[in-house]
Amino acid sequence: MDRQAGKRAGKAGAAIGALLLLGGCLTSPPSNTASDPTIASNQWLKTADADQVVSAMSARGFAPATIDCRFEDNTPGQLAYASKFTWRRSPPNGRFHWEVGDPAYLASSEVKANRAGMRRVSAKTVTDAATGQKVGCSIWAS
Repeated sequence: MDRQAGKRAGKAGAAIGALLLLGGCLTSPPSNTASDPTIASNQWLKTADADQVVSAMSARGFAPATIDCRFEDNTPGQLAYASKFTWRRSPPNGRFHWEVGDPAYLASSEVKANRAGMRRVSAKTVTDAATGQKVGCSIWAS
């Protein structure tokens, strides 16, 4: 009799374990864009949104691997940019910094990043065909 009870207890334990495992797999994904690197990579983000996404991804252990940028509004005095990122796992104790703006501004950011022991890992410059204005974006990492 004890042997049968042991078998039932083992089967019950296995069944509960399987339910817990499946229950974890069946939860719905978070609605926050920043929670999934593939979703966060496929969207153009204005600067404030990009700051939030980068912070959220950093908290999850991701760092930006590449950056793309474009003009959202090229009206003089009203310049607005958008960025798009791809992600990679952040190395232990890894640091990164990203910027979007005028290429001259990025050059000064480059000097600061180099002094802090970072190197550029991704960069792009875009020229607006209608106005000739340029915007650049860069990521530096240690």
